[in-house]
Amino acid sequence: MMTLEDVKRMRLPNLTTDQIRRLTNAENSCRMAETDWSKGYWYNVFKNLCEKYGVMEYFRKVIN
Repeated sequence: MMTLEDVKRMRLPNLTTDQIRRLTNAENSCRMAETDWSKGYWYNVFKNLCEKYGVMEYFRKVIN
């Protein structure tokens, strides 16, 4: 699990602390999901946030 400091070290392009918090919370929720519905939901939330903030390379790195 990546912490807030780990994400900052990755030098994501000018994200605010709120945006980083949203990304890490969605990532953690995706990892902790137990049912198929919740896995799909949090995966899509995480993907949509990454697309919105322009950090799809981070998404690909985390998902693999």
